[in-house]
Amino acid sequence: MKNILRLLLLLAVTGSTVSCKTDFDVIADYKEVAIVYGLLNQNDTIHYLRINKAFLGEGNALVYARIPDSSSYGANIDVILIETTPSGLKKEIVFDTVTLCNKEKGDSVFYYPCQLFYRANTILNPDNTYDLKITNKKTGNIVTAKTNLIGNFNFTEPSASSKFLSLKRSITTPHTIAWVNAKNGKRYQLVIHFNYQECTGPGDTTLHHIDWILPSVFSDKLDGNGESELVFLNEDFYKLCEKSIPYSDAALEDAVRSRYSANCDLEMSVIGEEFSTYLDVNSHRSGDGKASV
Repeated sequence: MKNILRLLLLLAVTGSTVSCKTDFDVIADYKEVAIVYGLLNQNDTIHYLRINKAFLGEGNALVYARIPDSSSYGANIDVILIETTPSGLKKEIVFDTVTLCNKEKGDSVFYYPCQLFYRANTILNPDNTYDLKITNKKTGNIVTAKTNLIGNFNFTEPSASSKFLSLKRSITTPHTIAWVNAKNGKRYQLVIHFNYQECTGPGDTTLHHIDWILPSVFSDKLDGNGESELVFLNEDFYKLCEKSIPYSDAALEDAVRSRYSANCDLEMSVIGEEFSTYLDVNSHRSGDGKASV
């Protein structure tokens, strides 16, 4: 259940024509532009923000991107999340700097393996609203953003009293999973984790799983009213099993004596309208139907 805080700003490039020669001034006067990426999830107790500044200079921009000072504010900003209850009570949540060193070379054109983030340890409440305030201690520039969290929701089919998701009936018969819409929820992404056991000899049984990622479902209502549903065919599940379960290595596959199905776990991720729009824009930009986040 996720929502995102972000700012998008556009820079205009102007050109002038003198006589028969056209000059383009691609290096404009410096103007501070903050770029904020963050996901707030009430199911998490640790929250991270990535806050960078736009940069431009003579030469290759990819070279600048590999220099931390080009895009990082470091400790020169105050980052505060202001929590407001429905009754108007406010609480400030202060973010501290933290360095994460899990970036690999192929993950980004920016500097690696260590990058600076801003972190806060707190429990969020979906009934409250959150205002982000970022203050540059050197320039006095202030950046703000506001967001709501995603409310809770319940599955209606299968019902809460049912522990079974039938995959045994006719593979061509459509099946439905339905739920009550969550407040502020725009995009619903369901993943079915299918667990199975694999036996290669007496007493040698291991647990494996495959993930069945179903198509996203979009809700027209953000007020928490109404229901949404997802219709699927069992045939698609068995095609996934046929593709994903057998080993490509013939020797490994021959060593498997038997496989047994276990339980299925349903995992639903719900995101707000802003993050849904961000994913749509980036999926078109990547050109392969996948979001570049």
